[in-house]
Amino acid sequence: MASKKYQLVVQLAGDYFASFDAMIAFERRLAAYLPKTHVVDGHDTGAGTTNIFIDTDSPVAAYKIVRRISTRATERRMRIAYRSARGSKFTNLWPRRDPRPFDYAYADGFDPFAPAAKRKIPKRSPRGTRAA
Repeated sequence: MASKKYQLVVQLAGDYFASFDAMIAFERRLAAYLPKTHVVDGHDTGAGTTNIFIDTDSPVAAYKIVRRISTRATERRMRIAYRSARGSKFTNLWPRRDPRPFDYAYADGFDPFAPAAKRKIPKRSPRGTRAA
C-alpha cells in the first residue's frame, strides 16, 4: 500500500481510559468505523497523554468520523491535530479555534486538558480569518 500524506493524532488525557484494554477497545472501534482509506497505525501512552495515530490522505474526513463516534465526555478530554507525514508542525482540528500548540507529549506541569488551559480558546475566530 502507498504511504499516506498525513498523520492524524487523536490525543486523550492519560487518565481518560480506566484500563489498557479500554484504550485498545477505543482504538479498535476507530479502526472499525474508518474506511480503508484511513489506517489506524497504533498508539502511544505516556507523559500524561494517550495518542492514537491515523495515517490518511484526508485528515479532515478522518477527523469528522472520529467526532461522529465520540461522546461528549470523550470530546471534553480529547484533542485532534494533523501534520504532513514528513512534517513536524501540527494543525489543530479539535477543539475548534484552539491556539495552543499540539505535541505528542508536554512538559512536566503542563496539562493541556486542564480547565484553565482551555480558557485560552477564543469563543470566536478573529475578524477576517473565517474559513470560506
